[in-house]
Amino acid sequence: MKSKVSNLLKISALLMIIVMAVSCGRNKLPKNYYKIGEDVYEITSGEIINKGEVEGGFDLELRLSCENAQDFISFKIIHTQAENLPITTLNNPNGSWVTGFNNGTYTSIGTIRSGKVIIDRTSSDGYIIEIECIDQYSNKIEGYFKKGLKIKDENNLVHVVPEYVIPNEIYDEVTELLPLYEGLTPPNMTGEYVSSPHILFYESYAEKPDSIQYYSDRYIAFGYNNKQMNFYGKQYDPEEDKYIEEIQYGVKITGENDNFTCYYVVDGYPGGYYAQQAFIFSGKKTNDGIEDFHTAVVMLETSGHPELPEKNSYRVLKDEDGLAENNNWLSKRSNTSVKKLDDEDLFKMWMK
Repeated sequence: MKSKVSNLLKISALLMIIVMAVSCGRNKLPKNYYKIGEDVYEITSGEIINKGEVEGGFDLELRLSCENAQDFISFKIIHTQAENLPITTLNNPNGSWVTGFNNGTYTSIGTIRSGKVIIDRTSSDGYIIEIECIDQYSNKIEGYFKKGLKIKDENNLVHVVPEYVIPNEIYDEVTELLPLYEGLTPPNMTGEYVSSPHILFYESYAEKPDSIQYYSDRYIAFGYNNKQMNFYGKQYDPEEDKYIEEIQYGVKITGENDNFTCYYVVDGYPGGYYAQQAFIFSGKKTNDGIEDFHTAVVMLETSGHPELPEKNSYRVLKDEDGLAENNNWLSKRSNTSVKKLDDEDLFKMWMK
């Protein structure tokens, strides 16, 4: 009898050791990772890469990369928006993994054949992505990612400003106030400009929507880097007695000849509340600057921030004398670079 009890105790102890070993193995997984079979890769960064317009929206690549940037897993997604991923489950996703990528060559590659990728959003953490797939070699592909995603463009050209930037409900109203252009031959926007006097001349939710308000000069600049068009901005905040600066990557542009309209869409969590807005710039590129310079800000989504207006509200501003002149404000800077704004400053800036 004692022998049987002893054996049972030994078996129980062995099972506990096995359970603890498995548990410890799980705990050793990085916070953000993917596995190819038994090989574990730590994800240190994620990107949404816009490869250009296609039927149905934009051709996006979701890329989750290791620190060396040579090992990554990626998935192809068609979505109506270029800056965001859909909240969805991708069944039998179009994906692949790559190791040792360098200048177009790689050590190994695999195609994902079946399974699912679950894409969700959190509050200030960005996205949650869960991967449960099988590749062409019958390897089990697992992964988990909870973090924000960088936005990158490989093609910034669009043939029109899409509906998600100016929703249909307010399209006619906004375009009566803002010159809007379309086409696939816009000007090269490289340059630095200043809107002065910079005025707000329409605010959709105000008691007197068309009352004019004067703001401090609005400095803007555009530049191109690695197939991507970037926007730089600066404006003085008299309340805080400082300049607020911003940089936005992946600006989209449409237009023809010297006429252009460009835009970018931003997500943020001012005060911990989710909000999304579109910034739109229009005018005619000339040797002296931007003629008929206008800008609009549209509130696309809001979840209750007390200082923000409701969804689909908008503001339209312009250079009062009709020309945002050339101004080398960015070139004259010291060696310090323009930094991305935190959410609070960004959402103050769009008000002006």
